[in-house]
Amino acid sequence: MRSDSDPLAERFWFSAEGRRLAGTLFPPFLLGRRWFSGKARGLEEVWVADAFLLGPREAGLRLLLLQVRFAAGETALFSLPIRLAGNLPPTGLVEGDRIGPLSASSPQCLWEATGDPLFGGALLDLLAEEKELLGPQGILRGRRGPLLDELDASGELPKDSRLLGREQSNSSLLFGNHLFFKLYRKIEGGPNPDAEIHERLSGVLRFPHVPRYGGRLDYEPQNGPPILLGLLTEAVPHRSDAWTLALAAATEWMQQAGEHRPEEPSSRPSWELLGRRTAEFHLAMAGPPDDPAFRPEPLRGEEIPLFFEGALGLLRRSFGMPDGPPEVPLGVEEERLAKLFPRIEARFRAILRLPANLLKIRIHGDYHLGQVLATEDDFVLIDFEGEPERSLAERRHKTLALRDVAGMVRSFHYAALAPIFLQGDTGEERSRRLAVADDWRRRETRRFLEGYFAAAGGAPFLPTAPAERGTLLDFFVLEKAVYEVGYERNNRPAWMQIPLRGIEELLEGSRQSEENGQS
Repeated sequence: MRSDSDPLAERFWFSAEGRRLAGTLFPPFLLGRRWFSGKARGLEEVWVADAFLLGPREAGLRLLLLQVRFAAGETALFSLPIRLAGNLPPTGLVEGDRIGPLSASSPQCLWEATGDPLFGGALLDLLAEEKELLGPQGILRGRRGPLLDELDASGELPKDSRLLGREQSNSSLLFGNHLFFKLYRKIEGGPNPDAEIHERLSGVLRFPHVPRYGGRLDYEPQNGPPILLGLLTEAVPHRSDAWTLALAAATEWMQQAGEHRPEEPSSRPSWELLGRRTAEFHLAMAGPPDDPAFRPEPLRGEEIPLFFEGALGLLRRSFGMPDGPPEVPLGVEEERLAKLFPRIEARFRAILRLPANLLKIRIHGDYHLGQVLATEDDFVLIDFEGEPERSLAERRHKTLALRDVAGMVRSFHYAALAPIFLQGDTGEERSRRLAVADDWRRRETRRFLEGYFAAAGGAPFLPTAPAERGTLLDFFVLEKAVYEVGYERNNRPAWMQIPLRGIEELLEGSRQSEENGQS
């Protein structure tokens, strides 16, 4: 096959034929992927920014970096492993992995190769051997960590890999029972918090409640900062994630309720322990000031109004009210939101009264029950990427630790109410189950918070006065719930009742405290 028509040739994707093929095959394929985050932005153009041959040429594997331009002119970079093969799915792949034929008459197809065992093998070899691959526009570099060193030395380095699910924002591979690899699909230059935090916690700080660091895959373009493409960590044996555990516990609580108050399940998860582990994570992040990227910083007085302004902007966006609540609301939903708007804004203003005597630290940034693994008798924290819609630079900002705690509080709220919304209960049965769910959620949230504050003690990232601590936590819980309203309005309108219920409860609690003369 001529080099200008061979997708495995080094510079094929930079030829006229390669650009034409990329513009034809990749746009419809990307729009069908769960991990492609630009569906609503109007995909304008796709081309290959760089390409690397993985393994021997006969394997037919390449790792492509796709540059995407959207309708408004902005661009984004995505990773895409491909395999050139016949018309039937290669081993490990399914029909949904088909990208398309090279031409109408060609017997060869391009396939999305993440689930292909050949891709997994080439990937692990790249990391274990710390290989460097030269592409037309940059270098692909594998780096190994202590865990990979240990497995290699003991002869336990796994050879087989399997894809863990296809409907994820990133792609995950499991190597044997030892190693977990996350391939980032939307990528950008600069330090990645996921790798930074894993390396620091499992390395310098030896924090035992995160997966151990195994290695990383970096792309170094000719121009621009390095880009993390993938992270290798320990595959932690676990019974489930904490979200699944909480759903089961909440469902069991409601099933036992009936006409009587439910009994305490004998196998109740220890949410106090999760609270302690969360506090220990924050204490570790506030630890030795040896690395400027992690060194705690004092909160400046002028930053407090920025928290308020950010929350108010979020409120306007989430409620679809850029100029504030309308004088004449349209419909029941808008009327409900319009009534809540000034009360939420007033509640947000409470943060302006707090003293600026706290430390900002690096936090998880996207903390909820799904980001925690439940082992037989403990918890392990995972996924330190931060909120995916934020830039890497924003995710690395130091902020207040209670933002993480608020994320977990809201996660308990969802775990309590999700079974009801999934089952579609109505009428009196729905009201009864909502009351029981609220009872479970308040009880378990209280246990989580008790564990957290007991372990955190007088940490300098927390207010010392209980009233100030409560005000700050309520601010972040309310802010998170407001964000959830916007998300549910755009994605699952029926589920908007979950965050609205939380908002109304928090505001009602605030009103009752004021009537009782409390701060």
